Amino acid sequence: MNRKTALLTTLPRTVTVPYYAPSCLFLETFLRSKLIPYETTQCSLYNVLPREHLYPLIDVDGYFFKNLMEGLDYLLAKYGKSLDSGLTPKERAQALALSALLDELTWMLAYSRGQDFTWLRDDRKIIEDFGLVQLYFWRNWIVPQMQKRTRRRVRGYGISGKSARKEVACRTEAMLEALASLLASNKYFFDVNEPSWLDCKAFAVLAQFKYTPLQNEARVKQFMKDRTPNLMTFVTRMKEEFWSDWCTTSED
Repeated sequence: MNRKTALLTTLPRTVTVPYYAPSCLFLETFLRSKLIPYETTQCSLYNVLPREHLYPLIDVDGYFFKNLMEGLDYLLAKYGKSLDSGLTPKERAQALALSALLDELTWMLAYSRGQDFTWLRDDRKIIEDFGLVQLYFWRNWIVPQMQKRTRRRVRGYGISGKSARKEVACRTEAMLEALASLLASNKYFFDVNEPSWLDCKAFAVLAQFKYTPLQNEARVKQFMKDRTPNLMTFVTRMKEEFWSDWCTTSED
């Protein structure tokens, strides 16, 4: 039977943020900002490792989208919405450039998680959702393998060696400061009445830095408080505007 309302298949939810994967958090935030109805279901625990890079999946009107942007384009067309409505051609170009910066920042996040992803093993939401056998499998196989695979991907990207930790910290701070300079005192990154897709992506990435454990946690989070407080405010504002159920989604 064809689904009229989109069904998003996502990675497991956590207590710290609704999703530890920025892609899942981005998609839900964007759909909420556009008032596009959807439902969610968590993927099978046993599909986390082999298909982690595919999530979120979108099932709607008999179509099953494994590519996030293809599915998003379909939903936008279905509901008569636009990906970048209100943006000028110059702002659209700037959004693409900032998106690339956020992708690079995600690699800095991946480096941290490749070094230590143990917080995910003992996340309270996951402990509540899984049975004993599933939880044993999650803690002792899935999370350690996720950490190893993430570390390998980061090395393949070119972040490795004895100086990697310092390099990642410096690059993270530089990118955060660049984003803070561009946001300035504005509500969103562009002069629009509602958040653009870029705002939703920035929120999904920055929320990971604000709320989840990091390798250089004390340094990075203190830097954000001292040097990029507007980014912290931006994340809080987006959370309050589009995630009124943050606690129930993440904790209950």
